Amino acid sequence: MSTQINLRLPEDFHKQAIHYAKTHGFLNVQEFFREAVREKIFDNVEIRQKYLERLNSKEANTFLSNDESKEFEKELEKRAML
Repeated sequence: MSTQINLRLPEDFHKQAIHYAKTHGFLNVQEFFREAVREKIFDNVEIRQKYLERLNSKEANTFLSNDESKEFEKELEKRAML
């Protein structure tokens, strides 16, 4: 279950958030804000050593390159238009 919230921002702050989201690989400003909230909430969470080892393993390399990220975003836009 998810809850929708409304957030009012000064126009300049909103433009800066959009710019930050675009230049740092977020699909949109909403994704950026969700990540920012996650960082604040989970910043001090301790990660188990076995999870850290797994994250640092070669098998965990699932992050997209910038080109792959742009291609993925285009694919999502195509699907949204259907």
